[in-house]
Amino acid sequence: MSSRGRGRGRGARGTNDLMERMAQIVEAMVHNQGRELAEYRGLSAFTRHDPPKFEGGFNPEGAQRWVVDVEKIFNAMGCREENKVTYATYLLCGEAEDWWRFVGQTLPQEDGYIQWKAFKATFLANYFPRDLRK
Repeated sequence: MSSRGRGRGRGARGTNDLMERMAQIVEAMVHNQGRELAEYRGLSAFTRHDPPKFEGGFNPEGAQRWVVDVEKIFNAMGCREENKVTYATYLLCGEAEDWWRFVGQTLPQEDGYIQWKAFKATFLANYFPRDLRK
């Protein structure tokens, strides 16, 4: 009987370890889901401002106007830096969306995300070239 008692003791300890690990996993899932929900709510709040879409093509003034309009919404809603590029690129469609799929992989990330200033510089360099700005 003593060998059974020892087996149960290890089983109970193993069960406790398993339960503790499962609790950690559930806690991490809830935490991550909360963050994802917050990001979704932020995108929802952003789109309620009726931001303009941008399709690309040769439209230098339209590209500059798009950046100004998007930044105006960012400022009004107090948008966090780490969400700006995600929200802005959500508005790209057509040729501009295809451009972003390629370019987005090449831009460096700081603190785990692409900085707005890096996106803006690359976007304007492509859609509003320097020689046209003068």
